[in-house]
Amino acid sequence: GMSAVWLKHFASNLPTSSGSLCVGPAGVRAIMATVFPSNQAIVVGGGLGGMSAANQVLESGGRVVLIDKSAFCGGNSTKATSGINGAETKAQKAKGIDDTITIFTNDTLKGGAKKPELVKVLCGNSGLDVDWLVEKFNLDLSLVARLGGHSMPRTHRGAERFP
Repeated sequence: GMSAVWLKHFASNLPTSSGSLCVGPAGVRAIMATVFPSNQAIVVGGGLGGMSAANQVLESGGRVVLIDKSAFCGGNSTKATSGINGAETKAQKAKGIDDTITIFTNDTLKGGAKKPELVKVLCGNSGLDVDWLVEKFNLDLSLVARLGGHSMPRTHRGAERFP
């Protein structure tokens, strides 16, 4: 993990001006590439995205430090109590819901999304991502509902308040 020795080494290699650190993003990347082991990561944010990233590092055999500004992890994901949207999920199929990535994409674009290339990724990966959360972390996301802006039931959540 990160140690005081590593931090001291890192800090001593940063150019300074009047005792304060003075290096741009490119300089930090260059220094990090020479002193930070490639099998280690620092993940900032303990929400769903951060936890997923940290898990991927661990599954790849790496070591990870997860940092969150709060006393508990969860981030903004804990506020998303309506659920997680996904198309073509196993839960939908088990309930006979004929949702598709195309329908989800169209709903999202109708809702005002301004970057179709991002919508394609969001909607295209959504079902596999929901299924991954269920299978990998044994989450109950078996309840599926149709919420505002959606033409199909695709908002997944569990029987508990938070999945």
